[in-house]
Amino acid sequence: MQIGSVKQFYSPSCGENYGYVWVWQGFRDTHDDYDVSVGVFSYDRDAVVGKRTWLDTNGKEFWSDPAATTNECTAAVGMVRAAGDPLPSQAAGSKRC
Repeated sequence: MQIGSVKQFYSPSCGENYGYVWVWQGFRDTHDDYDVSVGVFSYDRDAVVGKRTWLDTNGKEFWSDPAATTNECTAAVGMVRAAGDPLPSQAAGSKRC
């Protein structure tokens, strides 16, 4: 089952990047609670920037904190772990430089 989508967005008004996770309806229909994390991976720093985490949620739309990474190579990263699953499912968006 596909869980959702992971994308990166640039905000011209803020001058920063954001990671974004959308959890698809099919997953939400079959899972009551899950944990979600989203951020922006900086290839230059080898680190996730702007990471935010939600525990025991059933939401559908999640945004990272702003990441001051516009002069770096980056990709959005997201993770969803369904209640009872020992490991999360994770994905990354395409690399942007």
